[in-house]
Amino acid sequence: MSYAVLVLEHPWFRVSEDPAQTSIAPFLDGLSRLNGLSVFYATFFDARSFGQALEHLMDARKLDGIKKVIVYVASHGSGGRIGGEIGINLRTVFRRITELGHDKVVGVILDACDVGMQFDIIEAGMNEAHIRWVTGFSASLDWLTATSIHLHLLSSLSSLTIGQLGKRANLVEAVQTAMDVFNPALLIPLQEDDDEENGVEEEAGSEDDEDDEDESLSLSEVMTVMIRPNGSSPELLDAEEIWPMLAAD
Repeated sequence: MSYAVLVLEHPWFRVSEDPAQTSIAPFLDGLSRLNGLSVFYATFFDARSFGQALEHLMDARKLDGIKKVIVYVASHGSGGRIGGEIGINLRTVFRRITELGHDKVVGVILDACDVGMQFDIIEAGMNEAHIRWVTGFSASLDWLTATSIHLHLLSSLSSLTIGQLGKRANLVEAVQTAMDVFNPALLIPLQEDDDEENGVEEEAGSEDDEDDEDESLSLSEVMTVMIRPNGSSPELLDAEEIWPMLAAD
């Protein structure tokens, strides 16, 4: 089937810090050429502009012949919020998708740190907007790793037909295909602590250095994939189902 990917991206860094303005657009353009996906972009800055951006993309004339869309939200994230310092509540994100998605949205990629841990909000949003799958992370990942993972998931999940979207086995297989190239034991360093962000440096050789090994989680611990097959409630896939080799260990 033909999907369209609607990308809503928040600026990652101030222009003074990143004059070239880092963006996921070049990566998705490459996937678009490889897979034949239609990809449309818009920038958002706050809750109001997020809704305006989504409404703008959903009204694109080029979507007239496309039955289903995938919403790709690319932004910094923290806790249950995406965006800049003030941020947007994740509930608002799903509320706008419900209001403006015209029941066309089948998948949502939350390419934002931390928000993947908001399982209750994601579950409610999937039910309200009739979304089939949502991916995200429950911790902080480096930018390139997160983007690479979501490119693979987007490529695999966008290959499903409308009928396959409603079947659990097809959704799980698509996720497994995408994640098979990533090591579930890959260590993900946790986000820098508040002391360092506030300019308080730790002394070399402090006791905290001994705990460095505890300051990371594996990819299998931070990966969030929720699916909603026909007739089922949203379900969080566990690591053993995403990476079947873990169940055999």
